[in-house]
Amino acid sequence: MRCLLLYASFGDGHLQVATALKASLEQDFGLDVVMVDPFRTTNRHLAHANEKLFEWTTASAPWLYGLSYYWTRNYSTNHVLWKLLAKLSRRAAWRALVEYSPDIVVQLFPDHALASLPAGVSPLISVVLTDYAVHSRWFHSAVDLYVFPTAAAELDSRRFRSLRAAAHVAGIPIREQFSVQEPHSVEANRSIVISAGGRGVFPDLADVVRIALSHFPEHRVIVLCGRNDAMRSRVSALSASLESGNRVEAIGFTHDVARYFRRATLVIGKAGGVSTAECMACGTPVIFYKPLPGQELENARCIQQEGAGRVVRTIQELSNTLAAWSPSVDEQMRGCAKMLARPHAAREAAGAIVGAWQRRNASRGDDQGSRQ
Repeated sequence: MRCLLLYASFGDGHLQVATALKASLEQDFGLDVVMVDPFRTTNRHLAHANEKLFEWTTASAPWLYGLSYYWTRNYSTNHVLWKLLAKLSRRAAWRALVEYSPDIVVQLFPDHALASLPAGVSPLISVVLTDYAVHSRWFHSAVDLYVFPTAAAELDSRRFRSLRAAAHVAGIPIREQFSVQEPHSVEANRSIVISAGGRGVFPDLADVVRIALSHFPEHRVIVLCGRNDAMRSRVSALSASLESGNRVEAIGFTHDVARYFRRATLVIGKAGGVSTAECMACGTPVIFYKPLPGQELENARCIQQEGAGRVVRTIQELSNTLAAWSPSVDEQMRGCAKMLARPHAAREAAGAIVGAWQRRNASRGDDQGSRQ
C-alpha cells in the first residue's frame, strides 16, 4: 500500500509527528510512505514568508495571532476563508495525489486542500489532530477518519464532523524514545525543566529560573534552549551570576528530550500539542507559563481541566503555584498525566488508519459482490 503523508513546516512539532507516524506505518504495517509539505512544494518563497510571519506574530504580537484563532474557531467547515487558504497548498497536494496514486492520505495540519479531489482519485483521507484543542479548520466533508488526542477532543469535534467520518482516540504521535518507561524516583530525579521549544522562546526566563531555584532548593534547574544559542549564552551568564548558579544548566538543541522530561519533578514549558504529549507520556506534570493566545492557551486549558497541568499568567502566580507544591499535589498531577499518557500513539494511529482502509476496501468488495 502507498501512503501520502502531508505535513507543514510550522515549528518542529509537525515534522516530529510526521516522522514518528511514517516510521510506524512503514515498520509496523509495511506501507510505502512519501512525506510532502504542500505549502513549501506549491511556492517555497511564499511558504517561507508565511513561516516567518507565523514566528514573528507568535513572538512579537501573540494577541494578533490569538485574535485570528478565536475569531475563526467556530466558523462553518464550509466557510469561504478555508477555501481561500486552501489555494496555498492545493496545487502541490493534488499533484502529489496524481503522481503517487496513494491508497491512503494522512494530513497532520488543518487545511482544506483535500476538501475536493482530482477526477478519478479516491484515497482514504485521514486527519491526525496535533492539538488537544479543536478548531473548525481541521474539518471538512471529504475526511474518512479523524484521529484524536483525547476523548474530550473527540466529543468536542462532533459539532464539526460529518456523519460519514469515523473517529479514533489514539493520542498525538510522538517519538519512539517516549515509549521507554522508567520508574520515577523523587530522590534520584530532583530537577525542574524549563522547556523553551525548538525555537528557544520563553518569557521572563531569568525570573522564572530564580523562582524555581528559591522554591526547590534541592533541585537542579535545567533549561532546554532549543536552537536559540543566544538564550543558551544568557542562561550560562545567569548561572555564573547567581549564588546558587551551580544548580542551573543550559542545554542546547537535543533529540534526547525524553531523558529530561522523564526525570523532572515538573516541567515549566510551552503548550504546543507535541511537547505537551511528550510530557504526558513521561507522566510529568506541566506548568504552562504565559501560554500564547490561540491553540497553545487552549491546549493548556485542556490539560489543566484533566488535572495534569496548571496555567499561570504572571510571575507572582508562578511563585504561588511552586510554593504550594507538595508530595500530594505531585502525586495527584502525576497520576492525571499518566492517565493521559499515550506513548504508543504513533503505532495506534497508524493501526487505526490502516484498519479504516481495510474496512473500506472490504465494504466496497461486498458492494460489488451484491451487485453481481
